[in-house]
Amino acid sequence: MKQVLKNIKVSEISALIAQLGFSPEQEVNLTIEENSESLISIMDKVGKKAQAKGLTEDKLTELLVDES
Repeated sequence: MKQVLKNIKVSEISALIAQLGFSPEQEVNLTIEENSESLISIMDKVGKKAQAKGLTEDKLTELLVDES
């Protein structure tokens, strides 16, 4: 039997195993993938989308000017 469960919190794993009815001695295969992106990769994606929509270095500099 193959079940795919996504977005499970680490704190919920033991309760989930009990809910699924696995005995403590039963062997299973488990794949763990980290679900979070780094801040740098998120910023890279945002930057690429902004450039694709026409944001240039000059426009960015203009937007970031401190007018106080």
